[in-house]
Amino acid sequence: MSVLRIGLFGRGRLGSAIATEAEGGLAWQVDQGESPTGPVDVAIDASIAEAVASHLDWALDTGTDLVIGATGWVLPDLEVRVAGRIGVLTSSNFSLTVALMTRLATVMGRFAALDPARDPYLVEQHHRLKADAPSGTAKTLAAAVLAGCPRKTEWTLGTPALHQLNIGVVRAGAEFGTHTVGLDAPAEVLELTHTARSRAPFAQGALAAARWLHGRKGLFTMDDLAADLLDPLFVFGGKP
Repeated sequence: MSVLRIGLFGRGRLGSAIATEAEGGLAWQVDQGESPTGPVDVAIDASIAEAVASHLDWALDTGTDLVIGATGWVLPDLEVRVAGRIGVLTSSNFSLTVALMTRLATVMGRFAALDPARDPYLVEQHHRLKADAPSGTAKTLAAAVLAGCPRKTEWTLGTPALHQLNIGVVRAGAEFGTHTVGLDAPAEVLELTHTARSRAPFAQGALAAARWLHGRKGLFTMDDLAADLLDPLFVFGGKP
């Protein structure tokens, strides 16, 4: 099996972690103002939001599949621009464990929907330098919960009778990232927590995404990869 040639945009925290995990598969790593030094099978964008558009242009011009892991970028016409010409996968979090947590968050949302007394909530904490709040991962998890438990806020005498999902955000210290999805009911509480001990899971997931994406055409997310790898875990037969 041939080694996938990986190109990497960005030398920041995530880019450095991906470079470490890629070992012999990394063909080049460039930062702002630097150009790719040759053809690759898949490029990973771990740079900054402002650079994503130009990196996409490069990928389209060269026919290179692209994994986008930068945060805070917005390209409303992304699907139109890709149009099946190359494979593009976007994600706010590349951890496969977080992909599993996202699926479980929808299950928790469905359970909450069975009883209006069960209130779902989300708490996330990151290091003091993280710019976006709530994080992209928190937004993804929130969307997963609300997909299972769609709640609208109804106001009665100035008091919300039915609450939407509450998100708590903490920015302090050197925390890599902790996300908790919870359900608070009158007599019990259920919480599901993911804590990253390093950036290795994100780097490993980005490389897994690159391998999965290579050869596919169109626009994908980490959820598409998870459907292939994780959905068989949710098929149960017989008694436990």
